[in-house]
Amino acid sequence: MIEPAGPDPLPAAPEDDGRGAGDRSRVLLVVLVAALVFLVPVTIVFLATEGIDRADKYASVFGLFAGISSVLVGLVSLLPRRRDRQAGPGGNGNPENGGPGGGGRESSGPRSQQRSRTFGFTAGVVGTTILSCTVATTTQSSLNAPPPVDEPPPFAVVAAVDWPWCDGAVLAAAAPARLPALPQRYTPGGWADWFTRLGGTRTGAAWVTLTMRSRSDATVTVTDIRATVARRSEPPEVSTTVGLVCGGPGDDEPVGDALRFDLDVEPARSTGGVRFPLAVTRSASVLPVRAQSGQRQVLSWRLEIDWASQGRRGTLTVDELDGLPLLTGGEGRSRCFYAQTGTIIEGLSGEECPTR
Repeated sequence: MIEPAGPDPLPAAPEDDGRGAGDRSRVLLVVLVAALVFLVPVTIVFLATEGIDRADKYASVFGLFAGISSVLVGLVSLLPRRRDRQAGPGGNGNPENGGPGGGGRESSGPRSQQRSRTFGFTAGVVGTTILSCTVATTTQSSLNAPPPVDEPPPFAVVAAVDWPWCDGAVLAAAAPARLPALPQRYTPGGWADWFTRLGGTRTGAAWVTLTMRSRSDATVTVTDIRATVARRSEPPEVSTTVGLVCGGPGDDEPVGDALRFDLDVEPARSTGGVRFPLAVTRSASVLPVRAQSGQRQVLSWRLEIDWASQGRRGTLTVDELDGLPLLTGGEGRSRCFYAQTGTIIEGLSGEECPTR
């Protein structure tokens, strides 16, 4: 007897053997190992070219990378697989899935789960330890690190008197009668020695020569130069302005362009003479600067040079002239002015000035 055919059975759902979910930790581990295999030789080459002194920085980076990677591998290994969640602790009765009547696959058995948990726990502990040591070492190094050293400007500037002692003045803290005897020979060197014995500071209209030179083949662009008055002070109660007048009218003017400043206004004002920007190379660039003041006060001033080179910018300050502060404008209580021949200039000098 032919029995009527029943309804077609539903197609069996494909079995999920859990391999995709079970291999997540292995895939992640392979990716992390590949990244380390790539980064280690790259870092070794970098340190060989840049210097081993930067190794501590990259050791911290690798420590963080290794610690975070170990923690991630541990977390993935500890997460339950999808097949294990479906089967439950007792299995689902399918012999191929580890249920009753079948040996089950080792990957879903209790031993495999225990190994996965052990591996995840170990990786997590190792990762946490690496992270803790890296953070502690980096923090300690940061606390003990010396303060950063600013890189020097890419160019050097030397300030000097345009014409030593000639047409200059010195504010000496002494009365005219206490000034040293005039030099025996009226030569530039003799006058220089005599002014040095005065022990005063150079004052009056200051002619300063700036010699600028790049430290490398890169060109440095000077975008601006400003004069700033740092301090104004009264001359000493007992003081004498001593000056040497040499040459004729206009002889105290330098040849070529010069940068001029009026220090009697606040802030100090440039009266022109030079256009910016200026290019500074390995060849010396000479720039005369004149700072003028008619005040009785002694003005301590400085030059601020704005520069730019190869993406860097900064300001270089010049506040010394041959080791002495930049001073101008002071008028002593008395005045003694001399010609190059040692003759005293009556109209500019008072009484008791030393003569030969």
